[in-house]
Amino acid sequence: MNIVLFGIQGSGKGTLVLDLEKHIKFSLISMGQLLRDEVATGSELGNYIKSIIENGNLVDINTILKVIGNKLSNNNGIVIFDGFPRNKEQAEALEKIAKIDLVLHLNLSKEQAVQRILNRLTCEKCGNITSKLDAKSENCLRCGGKLKVRTDDTLEALNKRFELYESETYPLLEKYRAQGVVVDIDASKTPSEVLNIALKVIKNEHKN
Repeated sequence: MNIVLFGIQGSGKGTLVLDLEKHIKFSLISMGQLLRDEVATGSELGNYIKSIIENGNLVDINTILKVIGNKLSNNNGIVIFDGFPRNKEQAEALEKIAKIDLVLHLNLSKEQAVQRILNRLTCEKCGNITSKLDAKSENCLRCGGKLKVRTDDTLEALNKRFELYESETYPLLEKYRAQGVVVDIDASKTPSEVLNIALKVIKNEHKN
């Protein structure tokens, strides 16, 4: 079963993935993390990706397919896509290799998203997200890794990503909605509430 997570920046997609790992087995294709991993290598491709991300733009389809192609071909069972597809071009590319069975849309207002993002710290090791207000130290409570502010977590970059989401990703969401595979989840709820809703939906869908 192939699942796509949708939601604007700050809606909690990364947190949901980490929580789901404790309850069900699945293969994750997280475009954001895969791209950050490539950036961390310092390779020519990584530096190219870094410049795009820091300007709040989307990485081109050819670069994305290079990064996820091999990973997708080695997966079976439940697969969750986080951060891909983000537009019609990416969706058409994905349709050639995978059928989307379920789309989980984490619905959150821009105002709430901005507040979350500008106050978040991300673990450089496991990707866990912690609010600056809740952090007790500079280390992640999950794995002990270093908590850092992502370089693309700026208001300017956020506004660009919101604009891209509305112009390119939102129409794609409506396309999936027309196919009857979208389930909306109120992302303003607590992480545990969002998790419980998502688990129920996934387990019900997996039975069918």
